[in-house]
Amino acid sequence: MNRAVRAIGSSLVVLVLAAEISAQKSEPAKATTPQPIASGPRAFGQSYATLLPEQKRLLDDFARRYNQTTGSKLNPEQAYDGARVSVRTTFDALTHALLSTKLTDEKGQSLGLAIDLVDALDQVLGEEPGAGGDRQFRMYVYLKPNAIDILSSSREFFHEKDNTIYHKGFPICYRLKNGPPSIQFSITKDERMSDIDVDYRSSTFPKALFDGHLTAGNSDVRAGGNLTTHDDRWAGLNGWWRQVFGFSLGSSVKPSKDVATGRAPTIPVNPRVTANQGIDASVHDFLTSWVVNRQPENAIAYISPISYPCLETIAAKKQKPIPPGMVRFNTLMAMNRFNASLGNVTSVEDVFEAATNWKTDLKEEKNAYPAEFRLVEVPSDMAQYQECVQAQGESGKKEKGEFYGAALRGTLGDGRNKVMSLLWTKEGKYWKIVAIRIDDGSDAGITPKTAAALLPEAKPQIISGDPKAVKDITSFYESWIAKRDPADAARYVSERSYQCLAAPSGAEKGLKPADRIQKALTNPLERVPKETNLSDMMSSVQPVNELVRPVEQGNSNAFAIMAVPDQMADSFLCQRRQLPEKTPELKPSDAKYGSYYLSASRLNYGKEESPALLLLWTREKGQWKVAAWAVEVP
Repeated sequence: MNRAVRAIGSSLVVLVLAAEISAQKSEPAKATTPQPIASGPRAFGQSYATLLPEQKRLLDDFARRYNQTTGSKLNPEQAYDGARVSVRTTFDALTHALLSTKLTDEKGQSLGLAIDLVDALDQVLGEEPGAGGDRQFRMYVYLKPNAIDILSSSREFFHEKDNTIYHKGFPICYRLKNGPPSIQFSITKDERMSDIDVDYRSSTFPKALFDGHLTAGNSDVRAGGNLTTHDDRWAGLNGWWRQVFGFSLGSSVKPSKDVATGRAPTIPVNPRVTANQGIDASVHDFLTSWVVNRQPENAIAYISPISYPCLETIAAKKQKPIPPGMVRFNTLMAMNRFNASLGNVTSVEDVFEAATNWKTDLKEEKNAYPAEFRLVEVPSDMAQYQECVQAQGESGKKEKGEFYGAALRGTLGDGRNKVMSLLWTKEGKYWKIVAIRIDDGSDAGITPKTAAALLPEAKPQIISGDPKAVKDITSFYESWIAKRDPADAARYVSERSYQCLAAPSGAEKGLKPADRIQKALTNPLERVPKETNLSDMMSSVQPVNELVRPVEQGNSNAFAIMAVPDQMADSFLCQRRQLPEKTPELKPSDAKYGSYYLSASRLNYGKEESPALLLLWTREKGQWKVAAWAVEVP
């Protein structure tokens, strides 16, 4: 077997994985008999031997699928015990919380355990240097077909507003009530995959602005007092990792450097080239890693999980389904087979040339590698392909220039005369591939044709937004941050937003809601260094939800203003956030805009930034006011 493929096996739960699975649905979720969670001297989760049966089931099933796909003989015990400490602690803490969370309906009848909602493991991310907070300390899983229905009908979880800033590709949000700590399920629009993490610190306004969500430590059970917080709700996680380090992590928010007892991940979480180096540099490095350096694992780091459902549909149509969690392994083997067909290669130009006749009506982007690939700016209405789920209708406007297409023609090996087009968009600090098309199919098996045309050509209208709304929102931030006048800024706050405040505690019990709002605006100013420009004291946060449409305005570097569909605004209102019913999916073509805007920003605290503060604005008696507050966290 190829050496690169063999190397993957020893880092089972560390790798970023994807799946092409059959169109047949899995069995419905079955209730699991609760197992007692051990406490005391038992080193829960330190090794495979100490895991509970439900945890071993996830790992054993992953190993079975891996062996089926690659022809290997992977031992799940060896793979788990050799994984990095942060990967094992993440798996332990998350599965422990899921095993300890009983679900019941409105009548108190059992709906099983939260772990019963998980069908298959896809990926476990521990401490990942350079990754955003929403790409560390979490699990990616495939859900049982009825998982979202159970979450919706349970008394323990509530349907939170859609993720707007973080968890790209996973917009549907369910949270465990009465946190922190709280389990968060972020789910894809086709309801098949979920990003699961535990929030150990408050996500309520105003506490979350300056307490806890500034780093990935919010979801790292090792950080600060997170273990105590975990044990207060889900008793039995004994902190075995402190014995590995030889001392307690104490109250430090940032844990000690991650320790690996086995092989480092073969497929990196992040690509080698960052977005600020240019989209052309990312495309070139993807191709160079693949065919010149013969390190396809580094090329695969550019492939976004958003593209997985596309590949699942393709596999089903070709009647060659691949088990869950195996797309990247399958892609790695296919890339190695392709490389084997090439012979000696010293440059990308030996293998690929620019497809100069591809989409000639689209605007060319600056490109330092024009001989290797054609690079064009793609119209912003590409969001319906962004998550690669079933057609969602026309998309709302995306940030200008967010999508790019790269097209190249093969000149050697199995790719000769085949045109491959790659759709790229930004995810955090990196450009990632969200769709792939090979015009006449590919015997190399990298990926066949997509089921739909890749690039629609109609350009959307630019949204200017309501001038009065832009003016009032700008005045709010100028009063609050620039002039340091929270009393004047509080004029823009509607009484409707009072329901967003958490229950008062301590000295706040005697304060009126309006005074609490003013105090909440005052507190973070102490941490924001005084600067001349707004953009030096705060930064804009761009949306990842295609239904939220950015508005062009003069302070876009300091704060974002986005039009929110009228039908979606209810989910932002605080009194609506914990309703048990499942919100019907809104198609972009049905969205109506104009009554609500969302502003989003992070405050500059010097060496770090606050979490994303979202403000929902609506018109009241001729003035635009804040109707709801929210803090969105990784």
